[in-house]
Amino acid sequence: MTELPSRTASLCPHCLRRIPARRFSENGFVYLEKSCPEHGVLEKVLLWKNVPKPYEEWTRCVPATAPAAEDCPSLCGLCPDHQQKTCTAILEVTARCDLQCPVCFAAAGTGVGPDPDQAQLARMLAMVREKAGLCPLQISGGEPTLRDDLPQIVAQARALGFDPIQINTNGIRLAQEDAYGRALVGAGATVIYLQFDGVAGSVYEKIRGADLFPVKIQAIRNCEKWKVGVILVPTLVKGVNDSQIGNIIQFAKEWIPTVKGVHFQPMTFLGRYPQSPRNEDRLLLSDILAAIEDQTHGELKIENLLPSG
Repeated sequence: MTELPSRTASLCPHCLRRIPARRFSENGFVYLEKSCPEHGVLEKVLLWKNVPKPYEEWTRCVPATAPAAEDCPSLCGLCPDHQQKTCTAILEVTARCDLQCPVCFAAAGTGVGPDPDQAQLARMLAMVREKAGLCPLQISGGEPTLRDDLPQIVAQARALGFDPIQINTNGIRLAQEDAYGRALVGAGATVIYLQFDGVAGSVYEKIRGADLFPVKIQAIRNCEKWKVGVILVPTLVKGVNDSQIGNIIQFAKEWIPTVKGVHFQPMTFLGRYPQSPRNEDRLLLSDILAAIEDQTHGELKIENLLPSG
């Protein structure tokens, strides 16, 4: 067992109590070890495997100590104790959704209350402006395009100086309603952050409950017409679409310059996911890095994707 350079703080998965944790490496794998005063020693969580040196390169630029606030992260919000600045602020404008994705970490679309009104959103935007400055802004949900007034919300954010402004969307309405998409872009939306899980209908049937691939293609075509950039956002599920990582990158290349990049994100085991994950269920960042290099036949390499430290 080898101690890594930093200890950290984590949460108990049962009571969400903030508890101390430490990272250690074992046989080339990196784990997080923690215990809760109420629930005892918890199963070690696999963080990284097979490539410990890149992991150390990543953690070298992460502060070793956790935020000082006792209520962090449950109550502190945008507090001054955080050691990194806001890279992107997320403004959730609805909890409604027109899909019931079995992998939705927010369990969106169930038991939702009313949407925040324009006055509430104006106060939220003003708070972000005051606390985080003019950081990039992502408008999210639920599915934000269910709001007919989304162009007005974008215009509010633009008036405060936010730039870029991303719309985090499944793309269904953008594929179907030309006038709505034009209004969003005209109001100041600069990036469509598009849910995009693969290049086969079967992937969407498993992850989203319906074959949405034709919808994604039409949404991208419309964005090309509206001259707004797209970031493809695959939610990667082990054994479902992790074999399509290279195909997604190739698809993105074919749609340059409309598609500006790909943001791979492994599935989060929250929300509608029915049970606690085992270590073997997890798709790690190290798995994704290795798959990118392997599935692009070395066109992209692991070292191309790591920060310099």
